[in-house]
Amino acid sequence: NQTLLHKNLDLFLTPGLLEAETVRAIFQDNIQLCNEVTERVVQHFVHCIETHGRHVQYLRFLQTIVKSEGSFIRKCQDTVMAELVNVGEEVLLFYNDKVSFQTLVELMCAEGHRIDQSSPLTYHINLVQLLACCTEGKNVYTEIKCHSLLPLDDIVRVVTHPDCIPEVKNAYINFLNHCYIDTEVEMKEIYTSNHMWTLFENFLVDMAMVCNATHDRKHADRAMEDYVTITVMQVITTFFNSPFSDQSTTVQ
Repeated sequence: NQTLLHKNLDLFLTPGLLEAETVRAIFQDNIQLCNEVTERVVQHFVHCIETHGRHVQYLRFLQTIVKSEGSFIRKCQDTVMAELVNVGEEVLLFYNDKVSFQTLVELMCAEGHRIDQSSPLTYHINLVQLLACCTEGKNVYTEIKCHSLLPLDDIVRVVTHPDCIPEVKNAYINFLNHCYIDTEVEMKEIYTSNHMWTLFENFLVDMAMVCNATHDRKHADRAMEDYVTITVMQVITTFFNSPFSDQSTTVQ
C-alpha cells in the first residue's frame, strides 16, 4: 500500500546501504510512488552521502526516482539537482583540476576499479549518470546547473584521453547528449566550437577498435561494444537531427 509506505517511510530512512537498496527496489519502475516522493526523502539520501560517505547505493536510489517506467519526473529532477548543488563538494565528486584529473586517470588504469562497487570511480560514474538523468527530457533548470558542474572542456578532456575506459566514456557522452545537445534551449558552444568534431574523431577510433576486435565472444569488450553501438549512435543521431544543428552554419 503506497499510502501506508509513505506514512511509515521513516522506518526505511536509515543510513545502511542494504536499506538504501531495499528502498530503491520498492520505488523501481513505480511511477506513481516516484511522483509522491517528498523533498524530505531526497534530502535524507543526499545527507546520507554527506555524513556516511560516498556510497553508490545512495546515488542509485536518486537515479531511480528521477526516471520511472521510461518517463522523466520533473519535480524529482529539480529537487535532486537542487539538493546536490546545495550540499556541494561532499557529494559532487569531480576531477576538474590538473591534480585530481591525474587521479581519475590512475583510477581508470587500475582494472579492478571497473568492477569494484566501493571504488570512487564507480561513484563518479554513477554521479555523472545521475546528472544525465536529471537533465533528460529537456529540463532547462537542471541543464543550466549541470553546465557549470561539468563543462564541455572537461568532457572532451576525459573522453579523448587514451586511458579512458568505456564505462566512463559512456557516462560522459550520455551526459553530453542530454545536457548539451537534446536541450530545450540552444547550447551555442556545441555548434560553434570544435568540441563535437574532436569527439567525432575519438568516436572513429573507438569504432575501429570494436570492428577490429576479436570475434571470440568470451574475450569481447562488451562495455566498449555497447558504448559504440548504443551511446555513440544516439549522440550522433541526436546531434544531426537537432533543430539547432539545422540552423548552424558550422554544421552546414
